[in-house]
Amino acid sequence: MKSSRICAFLLCALAWTLSMPASAQAWDAAGRAASWAKQDKDDSFTFYDAQGRFLHTWVRDGGLMRSISLAKLEAEPDRWVVDPRNNAWVAHGTTLTLVDRSGRLTTSVKLPAEVGDVCWDAKGFVISYRTVEPYLEKRDFKGTEVLWSFGAKPPKREGPAPLNRRPIVSDDSGNVLLADGNSLNLSILDGTTGRKLSETNLTLGGAPVPALEGNAAERGPLALWPGKSVAFAAVPAAQVPASQRGTLQGLTLARLDLAQSRLEFLPTGLDESYLLVGVLDADAVFAGPKGGLMLVKIK
Repeated sequence: MKSSRICAFLLCALAWTLSMPASAQAWDAAGRAASWAKQDKDDSFTFYDAQGRFLHTWVRDGGLMRSISLAKLEAEPDRWVVDPRNNAWVAHGTTLTLVDRSGRLTTSVKLPAEVGDVCWDAKGFVISYRTVEPYLEKRDFKGTEVLWSFGAKPPKREGPAPLNRRPIVSDDSGNVLLADGNSLNLSILDGTTGRKLSETNLTLGGAPVPALEGNAAERGPLALWPGKSVAFAAVPAAQVPASQRGTLQGLTLARLDLAQSRLEFLPTGLDESYLLVGVLDADAVFAGPKGGLMLVKIK
């Protein structure tokens, strides 16, 4: 597959206020996006700029939409969600902090564990915690009310808990797709109630999908191909089952066709340091470790 940088002419910036700091004005995703992000329903992405300590929301056809300063936040952010009022809920350690549009810290909530991943819909956001067993909560956009939970809430204990990352993503129906451990099959949770609806039963070449190899505690991100009933999981080639690995190297994409219950491994031409952030049209979008976005054709 061929990787290519997003063309500069697609990255024209929107006009923004003169009061915005110069460091925010100079930022653009094409050459500087390097953090985790998740694609929103409007195809925007919110990246963290560690140098300037901003959250920048960017869309391909409009450029930079908004920036929120995290200068007053003492810790580095792990995951974040921008609410309908353009304020940011930022997870850091076992704390969730609301940062308003001006960069002011307004509310902090203590969490039961560190955050592994987040996704959201029009009613709230879902947190997948880094715990021994799967545990998820959906909170309203005020951040303080738990709308539902899934799994057993971890007990308070001395010392750090095992840090198992379980990626999540919202599908087109508003349900939550959950990856866990070495299995490439996904649990499907009702986005309104948190009840487990089903689990995928993927096949590869007509046979059940084998488990990933090695330690899969640090699972790569999930991304949805909007309108296609297809999800993608970022998987290091070293974790692809040996029987399917062939000449795969670096970072691969597991293409999960949810409608047909089929899986396929696709090469990206990228190394494992790239982060999958979403899918635009027929391209998977990755943030590079040195800054900048890369597109990889998918099918």
